[in-house]
Amino acid sequence: MKPTKEGQIAKFHTPLAGENPEQLYVVLEVIQDDEKPRADIQALNTGLPFPPINKVRLDDLEVVEVSTQDLIGHYVTINKTDYSQVEGRVSKVSEQKIIVNLSAGVQGTETNVWLTVIDNNGVEHLGTLFVNPE
Repeated sequence: MKPTKEGQIAKFHTPLAGENPEQLYVVLEVIQDDEKPRADIQALNTGLPFPPINKVRLDDLEVVEVSTQDLIGHYVTINKTDYSQVEGRVSKVSEQKIIVNLSAGVQGTETNVWLTVIDNNGVEHLGTLFVNPE
């Protein structure tokens, strides 16, 4: 499936020789036009403080499912359904693999990744992963 909106995680369906076939990118913008649909993308997990943004053909990308299992045990922030935020250690993930959608919020990046966290008082909370840019 081709990316259709910003915030999706994608990779090249046919990477060039010498490129990492597992490299993931976040779609920053989708530019739809009849002649050359394209997207602005930014590589994830590069270790660079400011990874470059590249403009590529939309047809070269495919949306991928991302494993959420790696989040278990990490200390994260979640947005609860009552609009409050809680910090805690991830104890459960609702889906083992998910097509992640990211969206810019007021204070950081919101996701569609549902997690259960245990706060410092041992109380469980359910909500979506929130990424604070600090």
